[in-house]
Amino acid sequence: MFGTVIIDAYTKDETEALAYAIDDICCPSDNYGWASAGIYCFWDYNTHEVLYIGLASDLYERFRQHNGLLPMQNEGCKYEQIQEYFMSHTKLGYSIFVQSPLSQPIVHRNKDYYEQFAAENHVDLKNYTTEQGIKDIKKVEGILIEAYRKSYGHFPKWNKVGGSIEGQQRVMKHNINIVKSFSNPQLFEMNPIVSRSTIRELSDNPTYEGFESFLHAVRMCVLLFGMDYYEALKFHNEHDSFGWYHRMCSEGYMNKKLIV
Repeated sequence: MFGTVIIDAYTKDETEALAYAIDDICCPSDNYGWASAGIYCFWDYNTHEVLYIGLASDLYERFRQHNGLLPMQNEGCKYEQIQEYFMSHTKLGYSIFVQSPLSQPIVHRNKDYYEQFAAENHVDLKNYTTEQGIKDIKKVEGILIEAYRKSYGHFPKWNKVGGSIEGQQRVMKHNINIVKSFSNPQLFEMNPIVSRSTIRELSDNPTYEGFESFLHAVRMCVLLFGMDYYEALKFHNEHDSFGWYHRMCSEGYMNKKLIV
């Protein structure tokens, strides 16, 4: 259940800090924030060119692999490309397209917890949690890479192949707007699926994370059901017993500028 694009950018010295923040808001062991399974994008901070679109069952671990913080063969990650990029650039853009925690799959970091829960409650683990989150990101990755190729005539610079065939066959004209939102923080006010806070801001501020979790439900209605954003916002506001939207307005969050 996708809905929110969260944008950030980091220097080489900030790699660990950004990795920590990704794990904080997309932890596979939490039932709040977002699922660890999602789409990510590296982009040129200066030109806003999309460099790579990928998928991960664990965004935190995949980010660490790409940046050399976890061991992995170079053929399976973009470590060399990232190191080469930092030789001539100060900042590298990084964005994530995230899912609801309801789409959290079993990964090695939460497997023990789910197995223990299943054993204690005498339930079939396969019936308790599915691989739908993984299936969704494979399809969405295929859609977004193909949307880029159709718009620009080639894959993103660091992508060697397209995504899933099913995803490629389901591309629609407006899908390129999601791709563009990954690397253009200045356009966030024109694209309601973009978070008003960066990855690290959401990690540092639980209130902002709560605001964006509320807005994630609104965005899911836009992306899944084709609802108008303000129609979806009105619907969720009318059924929100916690008053998130009123809090956002009273605290000025709806006027917050995204600074990356």
